[in-house]
Amino acid sequence: IPVLFHKSKYADRLPIGKPEVLKTFTREQLRAFYVRWYRPDRMALVIVGDIDPAQTESQVKSMFGSIRKPAAAAPERAYPIPLPLEMLVKVATDSEASQSSISVVRKRTSGKDERVADYRRNLTEQLVEQMLNERFDELSRKKEAQFLGASAYDSPLGPGVSLFTLGATVEEGKLAQGLAALEIESNRVAQHGFGASEMDRAKKWLLASYERAYNERDKSESGGFASEYVSHFLNREPAPGIEYEYRLVQALVPSITAAEVADAARTLFDDKSRAILAVSPQKAGLAVPTDAELRDALTRAEAVAVLAWKDAGSGKALMDTVPDPGAIQDRREIKPLGVTVVRFANGVEAWLKPTDFKNDQVLFSLIAQGGASLAPPDRYLDALLAPALVQLSGVGGHTAVDLQKLLAGKIAGARASISLSTHGIGGSANPANLETGLQLLYLSFSAPGNDEEAFGIIRKQLDATYANRDSNPALLYGERVAQVNSGNHYTAQPITLERLAKLDRSAMASFYRERFSNAADFTFLMVGAFRIDETLPLVAKYVGSLPSKGEPSSKPRDLGYKFPAAIDKATVEKGREPKVSTQISFFADPPQDPSELTRLSSANDVLDIALRDILREELGETYTVSVDLQQELHQRGGGHVAIQFTAAPQNLQKMTERVLQEIQRMQKDGPSEDLTNRAKETARRQHQTGMKENGYWLSRLQSAKLLGLDPVTHFLEREKRIASVTPANIREMFVKYYPMNRYTIVTLLPEPK
Repeated sequence: IPVLFHKSKYADRLPIGKPEVLKTFTREQLRAFYVRWYRPDRMALVIVGDIDPAQTESQVKSMFGSIRKPAAAAPERAYPIPLPLEMLVKVATDSEASQSSISVVRKRTSGKDERVADYRRNLTEQLVEQMLNERFDELSRKKEAQFLGASAYDSPLGPGVSLFTLGATVEEGKLAQGLAALEIESNRVAQHGFGASEMDRAKKWLLASYERAYNERDKSESGGFASEYVSHFLNREPAPGIEYEYRLVQALVPSITAAEVADAARTLFDDKSRAILAVSPQKAGLAVPTDAELRDALTRAEAVAVLAWKDAGSGKALMDTVPDPGAIQDRREIKPLGVTVVRFANGVEAWLKPTDFKNDQVLFSLIAQGGASLAPPDRYLDALLAPALVQLSGVGGHTAVDLQKLLAGKIAGARASISLSTHGIGGSANPANLETGLQLLYLSFSAPGNDEEAFGIIRKQLDATYANRDSNPALLYGERVAQVNSGNHYTAQPITLERLAKLDRSAMASFYRERFSNAADFTFLMVGAFRIDETLPLVAKYVGSLPSKGEPSSKPRDLGYKFPAAIDKATVEKGREPKVSTQISFFADPPQDPSELTRLSSANDVLDIALRDILREELGETYTVSVDLQQELHQRGGGHVAIQFTAAPQNLQKMTERVLQEIQRMQKDGPSEDLTNRAKETARRQHQTGMKENGYWLSRLQSAKLLGLDPVTHFLEREKRIASVTPANIREMFVKYYPMNRYTIVTLLPEPK
């Protein structure tokens, strides 16, 4: 912050404030600040949602109309942010930093956003960012890449000043090389601009993003409108609405020329006010460049002769030939839910749920049971990372880079995943590109890539991530929680450089092929904006035709999790921040019974609300707290309710004791009617909101199928189950699932000084 706000008051007045001020301010000072700045002539009230405008306006006038405007004018304060003409360089080391990063930040006066010409300039700058980021992504996938990942982005800094940043994460000891790579690519663009094929793809993506927003214009969330109106009030940012913007984008983007984009890039790369910011882990033996050494690296990079970027074409079509549709063996309707279930000859059962929640969204999932539980213990990490190998290798004979180019402007994607007890392929598309999304699913299943260079990227990125694992307090804390609560199970073992060195590309590829070799293991689910009769032929072609062995052959293996049988405590001392994090975990492994889970969820919500009230009102704390059930699908013996909170170190014991006391009180007396109703209303509202969301339907249909539950009661009786919750049965949940003789406490403390 001091570098970015160089020679401005913001450099000396950090947002967090000064500890001595926060500890010593008086009531009078706080009130004086409120009177001076909280005044109606400096404020706006934004209300967006399902309201009656006339009634709401009347309420606003009644509640706010009596607030008088102060007689004295508000004091005008302007704190300009100067644009230094010299280059600033700052290298910072941090003992808790997990990776090295380098950024080139260019400050400039913010452009106005008042005219169509200003809008055209903004669109042109978006094209620059899109094409730069595409190049950075392609470069990061090369064996000789000087950075692990890089990005270009524009952002506001303060009144009248914006930043254009090129940032990269790099391997340890390669800050200077990363900086040089960013500068070389900047110079390449400044001297040669972008090619016609790059321009074409960037325009497709830009048009597609606005088209999607336009298509969803009648489904937009209230928060989006409110945010836009707030920006209009605070920053005078125009708010013409998506209908106008979409027409403008359609008119302007096709006519933006390569010369315009090159000029915009050169403006963004203006070096008059530039800062180089570097962050490196602090540890023995790691050489960190000085400010002068980074300046020298930049000077050398500026002198490198650069050629125009060579943009390789995306090659052939996504699929040269498409499979023949699979035969439908059975079709039935779950009428109360509006779901059509189709079984194909290859054994896949497809659950199809058309909705009108979104106009331009279709979500789908191909899911099976088994997952990484089927891997030998010594190959567990290979199993979890197998989808990453495919993602970076590409599918269907296309590299990952080729796929990105081939799919320019297409809102469609599919990605494989392997969790502990399930594996599958999830994806999404808009209706216009649904076939493309299903093709990607088909290729991810039947033609996964296995590229040596992709494996090298995985190793390099993971090695960089975990090289400083022992300096990462949050990582060490999370690992310790997992180890304690699983009885030191092999699935909870830390990821170390030694384990990463044993990764086996062949084992990863083999495990992936085994899991995705039999379509009969899978269920396909689709939710969103589609029509059954129009979409079923596509599903038959790309899902009903997946290779199959005829009968299901995959099911998860019981891994023998064992939560500690008594009270267990552990402490991690790491980091300097004067804050502690604690997780108290109670053994809780309930059966997959919807009524039981609803009651337990309500008990957890009751405790969550109660603890927040206690922390804020009784103890005067404002730290975070959460309560939730953590239970692995199809695995027994390790489930637990996790209570997580943060606190000041001196308050840890008091807060821990207060949490345990509140649980004991709930076990003895149960919650009040008021607390119970607050928890029930939260659950009811979440369910009602979810019933209008595609993701909620997909998730709950999938869980009903995997757990063998009746989907109708799973959905439609949810509110009835919530209504049946009482203080008495919540008290039973506390007795049953919060055993005071079987829990763990793991705490993260700052290192001793």
